[in-house]
Amino acid sequence: PVLNKFSLPLPLKPHHTAVDGLGWHIEGVYEQGKTGNQLTFNRLKTLQQRGQGQQKKLEASVLPPFIRVERTLSLGLDWRMTTRVVRVVNNDAPVTFKFPLLQGESVTTSKVRVKEKQVQVNMSSQQHSFQWQSILEKTAQIDLMAADTDLWVEVWRLDVSPVWHVESSGIAAVHHQSRGRWLPEWRPWPGEKLRLIITRPGAVKGSTLTIDKTELQVKPGKRSLESELNFTVRSSKAQQYTVQLPKQVQLQSVLINGLTQAIRQKGGAVSLPIKPGQQNIRLVWQKLQEQSSLLNSPSVDMGIASVNNHIKIVLGQDRWVLFTAGPKFGPAVLFWGVLIVIVILSFGLDKVSLTPLKYWHWFLLLIGLSQIPVAFSLVVVVWLMVLGLRAKKQISRPVYFNATQVGLVLLTAASLVLLFVAVQQGLLGSPDMQVAGNQSNAFNLNWYQDRSDALLPVATVISVPLISYRVLMLLWSLWLAVSLLNWLKWAWVCFSAEGLWKKSPAKDKAIIAGNGNK
Repeated sequence: PVLNKFSLPLPLKPHHTAVDGLGWHIEGVYEQGKTGNQLTFNRLKTLQQRGQGQQKKLEASVLPPFIRVERTLSLGLDWRMTTRVVRVVNNDAPVTFKFPLLQGESVTTSKVRVKEKQVQVNMSSQQHSFQWQSILEKTAQIDLMAADTDLWVEVWRLDVSPVWHVESSGIAAVHHQSRGRWLPEWRPWPGEKLRLIITRPGAVKGSTLTIDKTELQVKPGKRSLESELNFTVRSSKAQQYTVQLPKQVQLQSVLINGLTQAIRQKGGAVSLPIKPGQQNIRLVWQKLQEQSSLLNSPSVDMGIASVNNHIKIVLGQDRWVLFTAGPKFGPAVLFWGVLIVIVILSFGLDKVSLTPLKYWHWFLLLIGLSQIPVAFSLVVVVWLMVLGLRAKKQISRPVYFNATQVGLVLLTAASLVLLFVAVQQGLLGSPDMQVAGNQSNAFNLNWYQDRSDALLPVATVISVPLISYRVLMLLWSLWLAVSLLNWLKWAWVCFSAEGLWKKSPAKDKAIIAGNGNK
């Protein structure tokens, strides 16, 4: 048929092709007789046909192909361009056209033909897409212009590394992000332009080494103080990094990323080889010193500021913690607040005249009972108060009187058991100083500070040998034993006031009546 355009597919490419056609523009023939996937023939109008307009009517051809050209510009250490040709309309028409390259663009993909700075695109009727890679010269400005054609539309995307700063002028972007990352996209109309002004931001002064986390663990012994420092560093270059340890310490081992390093200290300085990237470093050292009541964590000079500083002091089971100090987010001994409450409560109970106990009796009693739960301590206080009420208040009705006596017996038994438990806890158990804060207890004390200078924060613990607590509780137990004898005498007097048991009046009358009848 008489057509304006037709294609000749070449499933098996010939070794050499020669075309001689008059009045036709043939696409798909390259240098040295090479061809693409097909040959495309476009009829050329003669001057006579253009002037007279009487050329023979031609039959309609197939629907022409429609193409979308997607160009992604990647600006990193190297500048690259990814161009992808996609068939929008799925028909059997082949695709052949010439796509212009940018200024300074060089195609790197093999088997892609470039002639006169244009890519020779040749897609068969069954081919859906065609892609090539290219590199760009680094310039301060890139100009993009959409071709004035109805054969394809263009999509431009820009993927910029943080090392570059880009400002655009011309058409506006239709999208700015893709899958959570910044990837601006433009969809120009034919003839529209986009200009990209590219600059490289200047370097900002800063440290090449960052300490992300430090963990200092201290274990005091009888004659030595063992310390372990674990920290994480990130470096942008290889360098020597120095940590200044306290004086008179002996370095035991150095581990970098779990591998033992043969590194010695020079005085208090420890030089560590740092590679680019992240490293986990562990230093272990020991200091010979006698155990004392005042314990300070070692003062370590990291050389630079750090974040996420942790301090942990592990005490032995034979120490009694009295006070702690250090960073704000750390343990506190809450017992001293309880002691103030006990002092106030002792003076308050002394004002109540129901018992013979003075304020110092109440103080010593509550001090010992502080090692058991508060609810149990209140049982002992209520027991003494109820006995005082029993002695001063008369109960006339036998039912109430007898019920009170039974209750006093049960309350006395419970109080004596609780006093025995308090003595046992004091002599055999560990002191409950109510240490709390940052998951700490009496033997594991933890501190945390979010930011620190070159010197790591220092934590302080005041403790005494546990035998001191044992001696004090022994003295308290002896005092309690002596005092309890006097309190039990007073308790018996209160309990036996007005008798131990009252019989019901009805039963008494019945007995008297029975005796009279006899």
